[in-house]
Amino acid sequence: MAASTGFDGKWVVDKSKTHAVGAPEDLQVEIKQDGPKLRIQSKYQEPKTAVYPLLWVGIMTYDLELTTDGTEKVNQIGPFAHNSKTRIDGNKMITEFNASYEGGKVDGQWIRTLSPDGKEMTLQVLSNASDGRKLDQTLVFKRK
Repeated sequence: MAASTGFDGKWVVDKSKTHAVGAPEDLQVEIKQDGPKLRIQSKYQEPKTAVYPLLWVGIMTYDLELTTDGTEKVNQIGPFAHNSKTRIDGNKMITEFNASYEGGKVDGQWIRTLSPDGKEMTLQVLSNASDGRKLDQTLVFKRK
């Protein structure tokens, strides 16, 4: 088992520091690392419209497995085949992804950064949809 990278644990969105448009309400995540496998389990309020925003695919997912050894990981998220590669570089975890479905695709990056004291994590979500929509939002989490 690899040493902890500092990302392990339970995190909750800090509403006083997060002003992301369209972000999942009351988002909480638990990150568990086991060697090169990283599991992110999320809880959030279901959208009132029951429509999940395309650009948040992967963030609005209850259980997502990533790998940090440079291999590509494929997850099925609803109608999407979600392909990703994740690497950890010091206090940053960078995931490059693309998700496709019959009607189009979305690709981008998630950049998670730990604060020096390990009590805060920012998540920058950068994604582009094949229909031209873009998302550049930052969520701030505090360790639970």
